[in-house]
Amino acid sequence: MKPRLITLSAVSCVLALAICYSHQNSHSQTTKAPAPTLSKAEQDLLNEINLARANPQEYAGYLEKLKPLFKGKAYSPAGQATLETQEGWSAVEDAIKFLRAAKPLGPLSTSQGLCLAALSHVKDQSKSGATGHAGGDRTMIEDRVKPYGSWQGGIGENLGYGNESARELLLTWLIDDGFASRGHRNRIMSDSYKVAGVSCGPHPEYGAMCVLTLAGGFIDKVTPQPVTNISMKPTNTTANSNTSKPANTSGKKRPRG
Repeated sequence: MKPRLITLSAVSCVLALAICYSHQNSHSQTTKAPAPTLSKAEQDLLNEINLARANPQEYAGYLEKLKPLFKGKAYSPAGQATLETQEGWSAVEDAIKFLRAAKPLGPLSTSQGLCLAALSHVKDQSKSGATGHAGGDRTMIEDRVKPYGSWQGGIGENLGYGNESARELLLTWLIDDGFASRGHRNRIMSDSYKVAGVSCGPHPEYGAMCVLTLAGGFIDKVTPQPVTNISMKPTNTTANSNTSKPANTSGKKRPRG
């Protein structure tokens, strides 16, 4: 009996090793979606957002410095055209109060699928000159992401138009002048969103545009092609810039979404 037991044990070990190897080999052949390659403008914007999430008190300080530049609803930065805002200083004050009470959040990671969805909207509006969340085929973000994967939790999108720096665009979203829901701010500063996609490119009317897509989680479909950025003229998008002014300072009201 002993030799037979030894033989059976040996067979069991061989089978176990074969199953283990098969599982490991199958797992190793599972291809993950490649990490998206962001342009400098896109990386600067993502870095700025993650800095604000990690240090909301610091960004409240940036906004507090803007008070002398407001007179009623008019915002007049030195050397630039006056912009007529919808709410004036009260919107900035509301953002400051929000940021002073906010707790630090973890950084947003990038998703190839969310970047591709953002890129598709930039390509669409770069050609059409349109603005807003609806694509040329009337699709919204929930539909635009479907070819690239599936989201978990919530999903949302922020839009910015113009040649502002990363910090200027972020401060504009944080202030959220004219939007009672403060949806742009709430999306950026929500712990419910963990992953993001960013795409920036040219816009025929406003010079440039950026699309930020956000989700609680995202499962990318494996695609052979990497994210291809749209070429555009360099803009002042340095994440470490000391500028503290919000965007839309040219005197012309620019849309947001």
